[in-house]
Amino acid sequence: MDKLASDNSSLKKKNSRLAKENQALKQANQDLPAASAAAGLNVWETEEKSGKLQLKIDNQTGQAVSDLLVLAVAANGRITLNSLPSYFPVGGAKPRYFYRKKVAIGGAEVSLTGAYAGSDMVCLFADASGVYWFKGNRGQIEKIGSQAHFKKLLRQISLNKLEESPLLVKKTKTEKKKMSKKTTKKTEKQSSKKKAE
Repeated sequence: MDKLASDNSSLKKKNSRLAKENQALKQANQDLPAASAAAGLNVWETEEKSGKLQLKIDNQTGQAVSDLLVLAVAANGRITLNSLPSYFPVGGAKPRYFYRKKVAIGGAEVSLTGAYAGSDMVCLFADASGVYWFKGNRGQIEKIGSQAHFKKLLRQISLNKLEESPLLVKKTKTEKKKMSKKTTKKTEKQSSKKKAE
């Protein structure tokens, strides 16, 4: 009887362990499509201009993303979600960052003040369902989870309060010509006023 009870207990433990492993596999399988969609967000440096690093953001996730945070990290190796806080210890140098509450589908050009060419870029963002993701400097995708986990990570890297960064506005050739004509007309008006006086 004791042997039967012992075997039964052992089988229950094994069944419980298998159920937990099965649940973990199901969760990983559910995260797979979201992670592959998250892989569609790319950030890279284009050039350095007057102390600002120009970046290109290409959102090909198929949806707008929110809370996009791009960090410039001076690193020699692979930056992971777990290693990120070690690059920005509390009380140390504040990270150089670009932050936008919403980023539409498509491309945008932005700048990062204080960063230098050659910095590795990592980004953190939320997908349309509110799940937060980390994209490392080697393109690896890691799930952060909820907004609470995102905010905890921000505190760990001394970014308690994020300020939204502006997007660069590139003028088209037509807009440049219009601006040029307005400036010329303004100058002519000012010249004719001075002559009249």
